[in-house]
Amino acid sequence: MRTAAVILLLLVAASPSQGYQYWNEVRHSALLPEQSVTIRVENLSGVGIENYILFADDGIVEMPMDPIRDGPSTLSQSVPGPVAETRYYGFRLLHGGEIDMMPVRAGDGVDLVPHDLTRLTTDPAGDELFGYVNLDLTDCRLGFSGTRFYSALRNAGGGFPTNQGFTFFGYLLGIADPSQPDPDTVFALMYTFEQAGIISPGLYKITGTGLGDLEKIGEVVIEQFPDENTLMMSCEFGDLLSDPDFVSWYDPTDPRLGVAGFTQRITLAGGADEADRTPGGRCHVRDLIIDPATNHLPVLRDFYIVGVSGNAFAQIEYQDQDGHCPVISEVVFDETTHLSMYPLTLDYGGPVIYRTDGGEEPLASGEWGFAVARFSDNISDVVEAVIEANDVGDPELVREGRVHVRAFPNPFSDGVLFDIAGTIVGPVRLDVFDVRGVRVARIDGGEQVQGIHQLGWDGWDDHGRPLPAGTYFYRLRTEHGEKVSSMQLVR
Repeated sequence: MRTAAVILLLLVAASPSQGYQYWNEVRHSALLPEQSVTIRVENLSGVGIENYILFADDGIVEMPMDPIRDGPSTLSQSVPGPVAETRYYGFRLLHGGEIDMMPVRAGDGVDLVPHDLTRLTTDPAGDELFGYVNLDLTDCRLGFSGTRFYSALRNAGGGFPTNQGFTFFGYLLGIADPSQPDPDTVFALMYTFEQAGIISPGLYKITGTGLGDLEKIGEVVIEQFPDENTLMMSCEFGDLLSDPDFVSWYDPTDPRLGVAGFTQRITLAGGADEADRTPGGRCHVRDLIIDPATNHLPVLRDFYIVGVSGNAFAQIEYQDQDGHCPVISEVVFDETTHLSMYPLTLDYGGPVIYRTDGGEEPLASGEWGFAVARFSDNISDVVEAVIEANDVGDPELVREGRVHVRAFPNPFSDGVLFDIAGTIVGPVRLDVFDVRGVRVARIDGGEQVQGIHQLGWDGWDDHGRPLPAGTYFYRLRTEHGEKVSSMQLVR
């Protein structure tokens, strides 16, 4: 056997980050006309970067994702949605010569064929080192179910023999720590010759170059597809998770595997030599599942305009009990001028605040009669909220000498923002109390002026200690009076 460094030479170290490394804040619409859904995700994009969304449709289909203005780095695409059965989706990212892929998950109990797996990469024909067409790899595919990990290797022809006289062959899908460019230990699904007590097809841990450096840790299921020049291998994912070396680097909160397909020529005199290898990449063992369901229309609350001139905003609270993001989010003034509204947060499990840009016309001039906020999660059904220029919102909201404060998200865990709006000139103070009425935190807002302002709180008391989960009350005090409301802290 060649060393682990040779097997996955093209893999590069991955730097840690908050959340997942790629594809964060995945959200989707309800079922749209033509039985599609819009899926949005936060991921890096730009010159030289390719992003695709993947789905199954008699094989795995790849569609490019387009950047849109929504979150900080949003990509979007409309794809076939779940009509009568669950649909599975995945992603592909090509950047700087690197490959990251989230395969389309397979349903449990489904008999898979090669085109059910997601392409990792193709490899040119004719680059095998020793003149064996059967060792010349041209394609590598991956997939997974709830319990198994799958791979498919395609070659240039000649089937998948395990020997030719006293020359033997090995076909492998290598797995290693994706953060190590030179891993000492590699795991591999291997199809090779069988010699009782010495070697046989299986799932192996490879720590060196000789037969003594191979440890079989599980069985593999082998299936050949001669018409497609393809070999499929699968193993129980639990066999990998049972190995201490594997779990020493595998992170179930951001599950990533360094992967590559390769072949070997094995001779009695020279041992094992690598014959061909596909480009390496990272396989992210995560799934995106959308089930068919009855849709409930979103609810709009607290529509108001605040500020003047270049600081004027329209703002509204959007909530969808199904967790759908909207595909229409706008405010229309006097049935003529449409302004887009954008989310401040991207967790649709709770209320999401939407705002227009500040100072757009006719907000800047104030020359409008009435405004209609229009939202839809499915295009077909639109929910609306209306305000008039001489009565901008609910009387509890922003007016001369009045203030409004809202905590979001609510409930919250890591931190909360207090959104303060109104005609405020002077000092602002916000206090937090527990259910006994004891003040646990004080937030000094300093001097405020008219418009929208935000104060943040991390859920810790004034002594620097994290507070327990529960109900808390917040009180905003200004020179115009005070406003009290409640919020939930969850841990």
